Amino acid sequence: MVEKIGHIKNPLTVIAIFAAIVEVSGTTVLPFIEPDNQGLYIWFLMLFPVFLVGLFFLTLNFNHKVLYAPSDYKNENNFLKSFGRATAEEREEKYREEFEETAEDVQSENTQDGENQAGQCQINYSKKDRHSMLMANVFLAERLAINKLSKDLNLDFKTDVRFETPSGRKIIFDGLALDGDKVHAAEIKLFRNEHVSPSRIDKVLLESEVMKGHLKGIDSKEFVLHFVAVIDNPEVDLMQVEKRLKKYISRYDANVRLHVVSLADLRNEYQYSP
Repeated sequence: MVEKIGHIKNPLTVIAIFAAIVEVSGTTVLPFIEPDNQGLYIWFLMLFPVFLVGLFFLTLNFNHKVLYAPSDYKNENNFLKSFGRATAEEREEKYREEFEETAEDVQSENTQDGENQAGQCQINYSKKDRHSMLMANVFLAERLAINKLSKDLNLDFKTDVRFETPSGRKIIFDGLALDGDKVHAAEIKLFRNEHVSPSRIDKVLLESEVMKGHLKGIDSKEFVLHFVAVIDNPEVDLMQVEKRLKKYISRYDANVRLHVVSLADLRNEYQYSP
């Protein structure tokens, strides 16, 4: 009889066994309770299962990921359920952050053309036009870089993937793909010059460390971050940018694979022209 029960592999099994033991034990001891207290105890036996089921459905609604056993994550479909698609507001916020970071690079360049006050309206229009172009390039760099990673690694990257840690921290990746026991995440950054600001990659690397620890805890999955630096300036030395990024990334306890490519090369590869 005991052999038929098998190993406990899922938190739901633990909940079911716990509820059954409580109910059986409670019913068994009922005759031994003083008659004056039996009424109160009967109410407990009736209300406790309702309370337990209520807690179960609250957990199922707000944090269903904890109901998966580590072995369940070996199934790709179950594992993907722990992730979700970023909402429109979250994607918009992330793109705005990316744009603002890249805009700092552009502001460091000399964009003054020396026109007089009479040409001020034309200058403002030119700046607005460059603003729109930069925003388009940030979006384009991400999409083309994800396509290139998917092609080079032969993986199906899902875009704008969100993961929420048990503590409620939300982490959004530009792309996510599964390959056996490896979880591949992608983060794309557009650079306009050789200067690498630590603030642009600090958050990404810290979130990678969080994900690495979390995945190791649930099923010993290996987390790999593909950091893609897309250079939107033909005068920038790609090797120099790669050297600086490698030096900074080495300070973190994260499994990072660095990719440095120019936006022009991505456009040529995918025959994209604005």
